[in-house]
Amino acid sequence: MTTTRILAALSAAAGIAQAGDLYYQDFESTSGYTTSVPEFSDGSKDYFHRTNGGGMSSSVNYNGASGYYFAGQDIDSPPGGSIDLPVSLTSDTFSIAGATDIMFSVDLAEDDDGSNQDWDGPDFVSFEYSIDGGAWTNIFTVESDIAINAFNGEPEVNGVAVTDTFSTFSADLSALSGSTLAIRVLWDLDSGDEDLAIDNIRVTGNVVVVPLPAAAWGGLGMLGLMAGVRMRRK
Repeated sequence: MTTTRILAALSAAAGIAQAGDLYYQDFESTSGYTTSVPEFSDGSKDYFHRTNGGGMSSSVNYNGASGYYFAGQDIDSPPGGSIDLPVSLTSDTFSIAGATDIMFSVDLAEDDDGSNQDWDGPDFVSFEYSIDGGAWTNIFTVESDIAINAFNGEPEVNGVAVTDTFSTFSADLSALSGSTLAIRVLWDLDSGDEDLAIDNIRVTGNVVVVPLPAAAWGGLGMLGLMAGVRMRRK
């Protein structure tokens, strides 16, 4: 009977690959991430915090910001003390089980001081991933466009400048496989005018979506599908 072949085709279609977010952080809430030091701001140009533009000098401007984002500047000098760099912002661990074509993206902006960006050669902000709790691996790094230990360079990612307007930077992580993933951002900015704002950290991938069971189809289910199938005998 042709019924056998129809049932086989329906079984093969039981899982459908669809693209979607595996992790998304827009900083509209305080959930989904942790920091290695408490968030802080001196109200001017020493900060490491989630913000909607408040708690910073009015001269600091990240164009294109929408709602909340996370920003850091002169991070080793919190009010009333000092901290060792780098510090980190780490995502919650999330599942990538069965996901394919994994991509990473983040929106970046850096306040323009007018004459130059003032990033020194050694300073950086790097993005990393860890699979199944393993070692951290670099995705890409925001760093000065000039030689190590030189001064007043423009921050860039692989030769592409980070400007004072939020722009999206992406990386292909399609070679990854595992059960879980975490994203970490390492910050090593120790001077005034060395700053970065990040928003919309996103990891996407194709995952297999299984259709709802027959009971959720309003009673149609397999019997409903088969009702329209013409049965033929040998």
